[in-house]
Amino acid sequence: MGERIRAFDWAKHPLGPPDQWPAALHDALRLCLNSTFPTAIYWGRDLYLFYNDAWSPIPAERHPGALAKRGADVWTDIWSIVGPQFENVLDTGTGFAAYDQMLPMERGGRTTETYWNYSITAIYDEHGEVVGIFNQGNETTAAIVAARMREEEKERLRDLFAQAPGAIAVLRGPQHEFYIANEAYFELSGRSRDILGRKIAEALPEVVEQGFVALLDKVYQTGEPFIGFNVPVELVRKGELQTRIIDFIYHPTRDLEGHIDGIFVQATDVTDRSRAETALQELNATLEQRVAAEVAERMRAEEQLRQAHKMDAIGQLTGGIAHDFNNMLAVVIGALNLMQRRLAKGDTDVTRYIDAATDGANRASQLTQRLLAFSRQQPLNPSSIDANKLVASMTELLSRTLGEHIQIETVLSAGLWRTFADQVQLESAIINLGVNARDAMGDGGKLTIETANGSVDAAYGAEHGLAPGQYVMICVTDTGAGMDAETMAQAFDPFFTTKEVGKGTGLGLSQVFGFVRKSGGHVKLYSELGHGTTVKIYLPRFYGADEIVAPELIAVTRDGSLAETVLVVEDDPRVRAFSTEALRELGYTVLSAVNGPDALRQVDGGAKIDLLFTDMVMPEMNGRQLAEAVLARLPRVKVVFTTGYAPNAAVHNGVLEPNMIYLHKPFTLDQLAEKIRAALDA
Repeated sequence: MGERIRAFDWAKHPLGPPDQWPAALHDALRLCLNSTFPTAIYWGRDLYLFYNDAWSPIPAERHPGALAKRGADVWTDIWSIVGPQFENVLDTGTGFAAYDQMLPMERGGRTTETYWNYSITAIYDEHGEVVGIFNQGNETTAAIVAARMREEEKERLRDLFAQAPGAIAVLRGPQHEFYIANEAYFELSGRSRDILGRKIAEALPEVVEQGFVALLDKVYQTGEPFIGFNVPVELVRKGELQTRIIDFIYHPTRDLEGHIDGIFVQATDVTDRSRAETALQELNATLEQRVAAEVAERMRAEEQLRQAHKMDAIGQLTGGIAHDFNNMLAVVIGALNLMQRRLAKGDTDVTRYIDAATDGANRASQLTQRLLAFSRQQPLNPSSIDANKLVASMTELLSRTLGEHIQIETVLSAGLWRTFADQVQLESAIINLGVNARDAMGDGGKLTIETANGSVDAAYGAEHGLAPGQYVMICVTDTGAGMDAETMAQAFDPFFTTKEVGKGTGLGLSQVFGFVRKSGGHVKLYSELGHGTTVKIYLPRFYGADEIVAPELIAVTRDGSLAETVLVVEDDPRVRAFSTEALRELGYTVLSAVNGPDALRQVDGGAKIDLLFTDMVMPEMNGRQLAEAVLARLPRVKVVFTTGYAPNAAVHNGVLEPNMIYLHKPFTLDQLAEKIRAALDA
């Protein structure tokens, strides 16, 4: 900035040449330019702007044009807020400071909420007159947004608990303090929200002598979950001691380091079911003598039992997904707790905790998608599919997924018709069947995937609700333990599983069945104990005039070599650091530049590059302008653009053209590797 000030044409400026400037301005500039803290000077009643290098990122794309301009002209978007503050300091000489001040600042062509800590101090001349303003400050937007995200995540977690079936609570620490509980838990325990933050021994003293606190201690110390069925519990509800019959789960939660930090509690009140079962047993014991007199009572008891069975289904759902849900919960709560501690200490380096919480939330989203697919609420995106190509392309993925102890064989029919279905859902269905087969072959075995053409006649179609016609069959056969008739009858029922609690939700085969039926197809199951299982999927033949052929995926070698040089141009230091480190990890020689002019200086200085990886939106020179300039110098260089715009919006707004190679932010290491490799090999 010192060079820019010296190079500026001051002869035409109202302040005149620097040798005519007052000593107070020279002194203030010396302090400003030698400071490493973001500092600006607003001089005179017109508040002409000077600033140092540390302050230059603040005006973003207004830099360096902001130099020597009036403050009101530079900050038109926020002058209604800061202008009166500056004027008051000029008029009174009294300094001003603001903390976490919201300023609606224009950045990248749109108005964005930003937050700042800054001070405004009067500059006096030798006569004691206020002649300018000394301004220092820094942006606090990231900290404000992180705090807001933390609160939103807490509220979202509380909403999840409120919507969950059954009574749910989370206890923290060895003293089992109530951290979160839903309304169903308050209702069951007979308590209100004032139990939150209190130890269970204080909040529910009547459960201590019944052994439940000792049981919680054991779960906390050993890490072994506990499941109880039909357990009588005495609770003080509505001012009186009542006995309720409870099914419950105590499951330990762990922090990000794997240490137990609390216990997840899920409970279902089955008192009515238990009483109904007892009444039914008593009724059956004397049925011959009391048939006529007790018919009405028996009908009432049976109705209660049916309702209790409905509650059982909810309990089975909760128990089946408790493990998955609890893991997600442990990650999110642990990450939020660590973020809270770090931010309380003033440490804003919480990215990895945000990532961990995001990962936990994403896993919860995936579980939701599975539930939606089962309930047939998830929309399908069907297309024409060559099942032979699809199965062949999935063989490597299945091998990695199922393990080396499973031998995979494919028998692909020649002349196979095309089918019409959602390819992602079909791939998911095949993986589900493969995983189930692997679990049934504990000591290893053989998995066979076959394809064939088939047809359904009118009689079979009427029996199974299918339209008669031609179908494409995909058959998955294992050499596992097989199923008996009773298990086969329930195999496609939702939440039915033969696996241990926590190792399966019972949604896999239900999801396969729901997807195939929604696609107009049919699923047939064959199994025999000791001889394995076969699942046949029938999907309708595709008769389209122009069969839609999905573009063949070209296998891309992800790693590079030191002989290939990539120039990374990115004004955001964190994204630049990640990109350069990732590309070096992939084996490339990497150069980096903070903006377009910096990149061109390196190219003009003799840097030999094979690929330019540049952000689209940067100050001084955007990505397209930089690419054109580099290609004019090095015509054989490949170019990959990156942008934070949504792909469709980027094209629509003219940031990208449809034929450009680009990588959308945020991107993963794998996405970066594949895009760079594909561009270099094109």
